[in-house]
Amino acid sequence: MRFGVAVRDITPAAPMAMHGYAARQDLSDGVNDPLELTAVILEAGERRALLVAADLCTFPNDETTPALMDRLAGAAGCAREAVMLNASHTHGGPLIPGRSWYSRTNRGAGAARIYAAWLADQAVEAAHEARARLAEGSLWYGEGRSATPMNRRRERTDGQIDNAPNPGGPVDDRMQLLALRNAGGDLAAVGMRLSCHPVATGAQHRFTADFPGAWRAEFTRAFGPTVTPFFLQGAGADARPRQVADGDRWRKLDHSELPALGRELLHETLAVLTRGDLQELRDLCLEGTLAHVQAPCESRYTTAESLATLTQSPNATEAAYAAECLRLLTAGEPIPASVPLRVQTLWLNHTHVLLGLDVEPLVGLARRVEAATAPAQAILLGYTNGCIGYAPDTAELLRGGYEATSYLYQPWTGPLLPGLEDLFASAVQPGRLVEG
Repeated sequence: MRFGVAVRDITPAAPMAMHGYAARQDLSDGVNDPLELTAVILEAGERRALLVAADLCTFPNDETTPALMDRLAGAAGCAREAVMLNASHTHGGPLIPGRSWYSRTNRGAGAARIYAAWLADQAVEAAHEARARLAEGSLWYGEGRSATPMNRRRERTDGQIDNAPNPGGPVDDRMQLLALRNAGGDLAAVGMRLSCHPVATGAQHRFTADFPGAWRAEFTRAFGPTVTPFFLQGAGADARPRQVADGDRWRKLDHSELPALGRELLHETLAVLTRGDLQELRDLCLEGTLAHVQAPCESRYTTAESLATLTQSPNATEAAYAAECLRLLTAGEPIPASVPLRVQTLWLNHTHVLLGLDVEPLVGLARRVEAATAPAQAILLGYTNGCIGYAPDTAELLRGGYEATSYLYQPWTGPLLPGLEDLFASAVQPGRLVEG
């Protein structure tokens, strides 16, 4: 096989609105650490695949992302179905455009569109460079554990769900590595997949890649500039870094505290790399598919009367949601009662597969989707090719909480209905070369 890697600095050059905290309405006021985009091309025979990892809260949730995937497919020389865009979901990145009313009405929306167009050009340039750098090598897989993810959905005595430290709650604590070695057997790049919100520094106003950037910086200090680290976000919707738990609340780290978190992640990475049981992925096939599913919503708000009442809600988000729904009805447009979602399946070989979901998956949903590829080893990535909203499994959806309220930002007629995990799992494409 051959591979090529290229990196671009995608830090905004000027102050911008930031993504990830709706209450943070002002602009950025500096840069703590650079935001990066890494393009990785894999080649096996006549097939290629392109993986793009970027320090963004999300790629745009509009028509520009499918168009970008087309451009990247041309730049990399691969099928569009083999182009996978994964955002780290850092809340220290710039505002990114989308279809939601929040994205459209944000006062920074104009600058966000300009930035997104520039970002697309950077991604295409990186893909061209990665293609020009294609050279013989090998791909390896390893897995360990990380102490960083902690569940953030704690149930109160009255049954309500708080966003608070929940040490006993479910998390995906796996650290999955994809390592690339050159023809001489030396490390050339390491991708680390972890399932955890990059929100260690909270709603501060300096651009930061958060803990993924801290890990990359420590990795480069250890390995030097000839080995490229890149971060992949998994199913981190219901997890935050353990290091910011402070009793029954979360604290925000000062930016000067990030290196310590990066060093801890580096130690966990080294434990995987030096253990001696990395598995070489042979006989690559690089078969990609993009499946579309339609997720139904609850019919909670469908009439002008119910929405008019909701516009008086003391909850500003609910009131804005109701106003947007009324705008649609007044214009003669229906309030969507279902949501189009995408499931990307990229088989690396007959034993390992990348799964990409354009949502924020909770860990229970991710486990069900991964099980659809058994006995093959799945590497599930959320925030892939955009991010429509939270995707809870049935149990978590019925418990409620913030992760069940994505409909308020879109708008839809109500929350997604139970069974989303089975809907996603049914769209996973089996590998033609899977044994057994």
